[in-house]
Amino acid sequence: MRLTLKSINDELARRGHTARLAKAAVYFYFEGGEVDQWLYRTVQVPTVSALSMEEWMREFERLQAVNAQIFGKGSKPPPRKPRK
Repeated sequence: MRLTLKSINDELARRGHTARLAKAAVYFYFEGGEVDQWLYRTVQVPTVSALSMEEWMREFERLQAVNAQIFGKGSKPPPRKPRK
């Protein structure tokens, strides 16, 4: 399966999220829904295929945890997994 913004956004929706992944000039960011109140929502990678689908989902969950911690709604965020 070819990784695209659409496939990532479809997976986010399948998992019950209203947020979507979008492309900026030199990075990607999550927007909409629950993400609109987040302080941190960017992922610094040059292409959508720089991460696997599961890595994109982990980045979303990591950012979700980071923002929850900032606003006092969660525990320690999960660590970033090193890229190969």
